[in-house]
Amino acid sequence: MTSSPSRTNTADPLYNYMHNVANKSECGSINDIFQIPAGKGKGFVKSFFVEEGFCMGYYHFCMHEDMYYKWTNDREDNGEQTFKLIFRLKNSEYIHPEDDGSCTRNFATQDSTILYSTDFERTVFVPQHRWYNAIGMIFSETWLQQNFREASRSIHDMVNLLIRKNKPTFISENMDPAHYDIVRALAREMTKKEFAPIHVKTKSLLLVNDFLDRIVSRKTSDINSNQTLYQAEMQKVESRLSDFFNKPFPNLTLLAKEFNMSPATLKRHFKIVYGKSIHQYYLEKKLALGKEMIESKKKSISEIAYTLGYNKINSFSKVFKKYYGKLPKEMN
Repeated sequence: MTSSPSRTNTADPLYNYMHNVANKSECGSINDIFQIPAGKGKGFVKSFFVEEGFCMGYYHFCMHEDMYYKWTNDREDNGEQTFKLIFRLKNSEYIHPEDDGSCTRNFATQDSTILYSTDFERTVFVPQHRWYNAIGMIFSETWLQQNFREASRSIHDMVNLLIRKNKPTFISENMDPAHYDIVRALAREMTKKEFAPIHVKTKSLLLVNDFLDRIVSRKTSDINSNQTLYQAEMQKVESRLSDFFNKPFPNLTLLAKEFNMSPATLKRHFKIVYGKSIHQYYLEKKLALGKEMIESKKKSISEIAYTLGYNKINSFSKVFKKYYGKLPKEMN
């Protein structure tokens, strides 16, 4: 038996896509949880109504075939704009009970956070046999104004500015590792058959608040630049950086040449898109990887240091303590 998407989720294209998959497969949904049909893949899409004007979803699935779904230029019946805030995770602590090892890679190479507005149309491609793990939050302009008035004005100005420049609204932000720890805690909560709504709501609002605080602090000149023009290229650069996590920081001149731009253009637009210098971003991601390895306790600290390209353990420990406030050995 199939069901229709609830009124709180109709702005979510991924939710609607999975609803259509379920309908065609005659699987349907139960309590706003879509289980991926066995013939299509594995995993689920779970939605949750937080409050009027705000809903969220947890996406954890792997498809047997390449998947395309479309973000459309949709608005509510009253013409009100909605925003979609996506926290995409490079990995998940949740292991699907039917995981047979066929899905061994993740869709995302890095944790990332992106805000879309309903004027942004695009088709998203998720490759087959890759886990897609993300928390999505959808909220209306009215909800934003009622709860985050200052941020609402800033985002409204950004949206109007980009519309005048004939560009889609696509704002990314590099959040701290601690924020993604909250996202993962939220994902763990959402995997439970029964969870405390107050926990989900509290974590959701905290994440939205911290993201909007960063947006408010941005300079208009950053948004007024060619952010969306270089967005795709910067995402490629960000992905390329992961190849250097076991090596020293790459030569920026050679890296810029690889993407057919000058070092100055690379540095300027990387900071616009990700909110930090390319070196700071690289170092934070590298150390976050080291922290994960330490917490997994599968390797010694010396092995982790060498894996990350440090010739001396002391060098790794010094940088690690500067960033996390603790020595690697104190994390055990």
